[in-house]
Amino acid sequence: MNSKIKAAGGLVIKDDKILFINKNGKWDLPKGKMEPGVNKRNTAIIEISEETGLPENQLSILKKLIPTHHKKQIEGKIIEKKTYWYLVEFKGDFTAPLVPDQDEGITECRWFYFDELMLVLEESHERIRYLLDYFLNMPFYKKNRPQLFSA
Repeated sequence: MNSKIKAAGGLVIKDDKILFINKNGKWDLPKGKMEPGVNKRNTAIIEISEETGLPENQLSILKKLIPTHHKKQIEGKIIEKKTYWYLVEFKGDFTAPLVPDQDEGITECRWFYFDELMLVLEESHERIRYLLDYFLNMPFYKKNRPQLFSA
């Protein structure tokens, strides 16, 4: 019997950078399991804050992105995980400390420039590469890139 998990997270941007977490040796995006009574959008903000240390009140959802799906095996059971993703803007400044949630296997949080993405994506999950490709090719990004990334 398969179990299903629903999660939510964010592609967090600030100026011309994207925030990544290093979790279990792979570059990933902050996300977490949805709890009963908490909607997708709130879950995304809560999990980004918990996994990176960024204050919730400085995170603002700009747009809903596509969900990703993957399966993994835990203790002999196949788990299907669906993650709802949002484009999130960090409204604070880069001096805000990044605090990796080590209890979740996160060893580092780091802002990467867009021109560094190829190096990061080589060490990430396929679903993260898919999500970034979707984001970079969506009309919203192409139309708003000058406003989003005017440093």
